[in-house]
Order: sequence, then C-alpha cells, then structure tokens
Amino acid sequence: MSNGDMANETGTDAFDFNVDVKLAVKNNPSTSQFVNMTIQTVPPGATQLDGTWRGAPVFILSKGGTFAWDGRAGQEFAALTDGASGGLVVALQGFIGAPGKLPGRGKSGTGHALDPVTHEFREEITWKIT
Repeated sequence: MSNGDMANETGTDAFDFNVDVKLAVKNNPSTSQFVNMTIQTVPPGATQLDGTWRGAPVFILSKGGTFAWDGRAGQEFAALTDGASGGLVVALQGFIGAPGKLPGRGKSGTGHALDPVTHEFREEITWKIT
C-alpha cells in the first residue's frame, strides 16, 4: 500500500493510494476531523482518477462518498462528493505531489467545505496528509 507519495515513480506497475487526511477549520484549527481517501488502482502516469472517501462527520456534513482527483497542471485538486446526495462537500486545492503525481504524507494545503444539499459555502479549511 502506498502512502501516496509517488514523486519518484519510475516503474510501470500500478499501485494503490490510501491516505488519511486531517481537515481543520481554517479560523478554528481545534475543529478538525479525519477522512480516509482510497484509490484502488493507480495506473502509471495517470493524472485524473476517481476514488472513495469516508470519515465521521464533524464539520463536514457527510460520512463518505466518492472523490475525483485531477493532477493536471492548472487543476491540481480533489473534489469530495457526498454518497447520499451526490453534492460536493469538500474541495482540496493543491492536492498534488510532484507535477502530475498524487500527494503523499506531510503534504498540506487549503480548501473549502460546502453543504452537500444547498451547495452553499460553509468553511475555509486546511488539509494535511498524516
């Protein structure tokens, strides 16, 4: 299992991506929660992939669903959607390791939490892969 840091990827073998990500409210870092993000098979050279995520709802109004990762230059984000409503709940900006690679342990950034039903902005957040 990979910690996701494939910056030195040179092989031609597929791998899995399974990381725990700490999400915190930017203006109140003591309000935090963890989500687990998994991609079953990451083909070499892939820059756009789908996976699943799960976590106990604390300030994110969902307990899991799917996510889309886009590592292409100018995109570099992960968008987490709610499994029940299909609505976007979290956008993680800068969710990338080396150019075009998935991020690994220690990588961090910012993002937004949204209401999965109304799609209204809820919180500015920070994220860090633990």
